[in-house]
Parts: sequence; structure tokens; C-alpha cells
Amino acid sequence: MIKQLPKHEDEWAYYESEPLFEYVTRISDMMGEIVTDINPDGSYESTPHLQPFRFASDYLNGKIDTQSIRMDLYESPDIQDTLRAFGLDSSKFWYLCLFIKWRVDYECKTAFVFSTSTKEKLHNLISEFEKLSPEFQGRKFVSKVPATLTFKVNGGKTITIDDANTLTFIGAAIESFLEQQDTDDLITSNSYGISELEKVDLSVRTNIYLFNEYLSPFVKPLEAIKGIYASKDKSLLISRMIYVFRVSEDKKLYTDLNEKGNKQNQLKGYLSRYKPFKFWHY
Repeated sequence: MIKQLPKHEDEWAYYESEPLFEYVTRISDMMGEIVTDINPDGSYESTPHLQPFRFASDYLNGKIDTQSIRMDLYESPDIQDTLRAFGLDSSKFWYLCLFIKWRVDYECKTAFVFSTSTKEKLHNLISEFEKLSPEFQGRKFVSKVPATLTFKVNGGKTITIDDANTLTFIGAAIESFLEQQDTDDLITSNSYGISELEKVDLSVRTNIYLFNEYLSPFVKPLEAIKGIYASKDKSLLISRMIYVFRVSEDKKLYTDLNEKGNKQNQLKGYLSRYKPFKFWHY
């Protein structure tokens, strides 16, 4: 049975010392700040230490879904024995996982993807040019690999370049420019371009990645108590919490077994397929 969080009106500082939030406050500052107000000039106000209070406020006011949590699994011997083996308080750990789920949901629902910087775009273009592997024959560069570069402005005429000689010189010119302007703010800062910052619906894979990122620093240093028979697989504990708190509906994250009954490390598979990108949330 999870202990109920007490309600303290207008005492935002209280929740920093709330006993049930012992694990929450341990990692809340590690998560970074939550923006609380954006000013007209683009600057913002933020207070990292307010996170426990904001979480408590949302929780006590019924703004956080707890009905969908798989409590039958959380309270099962599999989970509870593991928590005891690591000397963890079940209620405190429950609030920690719910806090992380709340934070991850917040980030992924208010996210904007940062555009790639001009420097990164040009380096990506050079990488494609290098695939031509041009060879100088006679009076020009040739390549056995076909390639086409197109350019079009406002629905006008399309310019198409598909000869290796011209493409090679374009690539060389860009590379030379980058070598000379490598630290110029105009090319190293994020170029928002025409689309500016675009609102995105982050995938479940991103939710899983962030949940793991936030829970891992808490779980990894834990040392198991000798004499308690239970699973002491820390990665499996994180994986199971992802399923229990419905960050993902993939049951294999809980069982971690394939069709043949063999361990498959499902979480590692998800993380290996995650491609990090820059995003911002308000």
C-alpha cells in the first residue's frame, strides 16, 4: 500500500523536505530546470527547486493519472523483493517513478525540435559528396556513383547538377569555406530557417529514453543487500518501471523474455534505436 502524500497549502518549500519525496528531491535538481515564465524579451524565469512542489500540486489536485498504473505488478513479489534487496522504500520509489513519468510527459508534450545548425547541414552535405569517391581522369573528375543535386527558388526553374566534376568542386568549395569559418557564430549557431521551431509529437521511444536517463542515476549506484533472494538486475528494474507506469505498453519490457523464454534485454534494444536530437521545452 502506497502511503498518501500529505497536503500543505501554500507551502512550496515544504515538499523539499517531505519524507515521501526523499528520492524525488535527490534527483530533481539533476534533471535541469523547468521554465515557469517566458518574458517578452525572450528571457525566462526558472526555478529547479520548485519541481517537487509543482509535482505535488498536480498530484494532489488530481492532474496526474494514477489509475492506469499497473499496481498489481508494482505490488507483486517480483518488484517488492527487488526493492527490499536494494534497501528501497516502496512508497518513496513509487513517488520517484511517478515524478519522472510526470516530468517526461511534460517534456515530450511541450517539445520543439531545434533546427540543425548551418555548420552541421554543410558537414552533412560534404559527407554525401565524399560518397562520390571521385577520380581525376583526363581533364575532369569522374565517379562510378550516380548523384544529383537540385536547387529551386519559389517554384521557379529547377537547376539540376549531376556531373561528378561540378559536384566535386562544389564539395571542395564548401569544405574550404568551413575550414576558414569554423568558429563563426553565423554557421555554428542553430539556424531556425523558414520553419522556425516546429512543435513535435515525440515518440514513445523518446519517452523511454528520457525515463531511463532520469531513473538510471538513482538506480545505478544502489548496492544489493546480501541474503535477500530477488532479482538484482538494475536495468530490468528500470525496464519494468517503464511498463508499470505506462511509459510504454510493450509487455516485453516487464518480462524481458522473447518467444523462446530467453532473456533479450528489451530496454537496451529500445535505447540502441533511439537517435538523439536537440529539442527544447517550455
